[in-house]
Amino acid sequence: MDALPSSVSSFKVPAISTTTSREFYHVKPPIATSHLPPHPNLSSASTKLPNSISNKSTSFAQNNNFISPFPSSDQTLPLKQSPLFVHRKPASGYAAALTDAARSNNSLQTLEKDIKRFAKYLRNEKLRNVMTNPSVKEKEKGQIVKEVAEKGKFHKHLVVLVKMLVEKNELGMVGEVLEEFERFYDEMSGTQVVLVSSMAKMEEEQLFGIARRVQKISGALKVKVRHWVQAERSLSFAV
Repeated sequence: MDALPSSVSSFKVPAISTTTSREFYHVKPPIATSHLPPHPNLSSASTKLPNSISNKSTSFAQNNNFISPFPSSDQTLPLKQSPLFVHRKPASGYAAALTDAARSNNSLQTLEKDIKRFAKYLRNEKLRNVMTNPSVKEKEKGQIVKEVAEKGKFHKHLVVLVKMLVEKNELGMVGEVLEEFERFYDEMSGTQVVLVSSMAKMEEEQLFGIARRVQKISGALKVKVRHWVQAERSLSFAV
């Protein structure tokens, strides 16, 4: 196991390494229509896949106390327009504010790439060892994460958000906000997300095959397959 840093200043931003989680995309050629096709609900009863497929939907309740850390904008996004976000939890509100701020200067796709890159840093084994070590104080953990954000050359809105959450002693919310942002982005871009877990690493062709099959069933313009290797569980799907 890597030795823990004695101070924040001695901690070096780790390089991103490959994990057991993989993502693959399958994109359908554009169709001649003014809007993206609808996304019908999927269920195990309506498909012929040999494994069960469940559909995940999200509902939100109004939270009028949420204040965005970013300036608002009425500019539209050149992606699929989604219903007005109403938020049940703070992480959803922050993710929506992050989305709106990036939309205002047409940098949403750049932000999405940096969100993924930052999430990979947070999954780095060396950094996770520090974050889960009870002997490291929460304040020091926050400073390390803030340093990663500042030195990693990430999108300015992402850096602002991370620094704000650290200063508010809400370090544990950072990962939640990243997940919520990805969910919002997938919804706006018309992406169908498929979660696949298996006991052994699957071949890329197998994962692309799953993506093609789900795309045929759902009619989605784009399908994202996330693959996890979990030795204690059998092959399973979730859409």
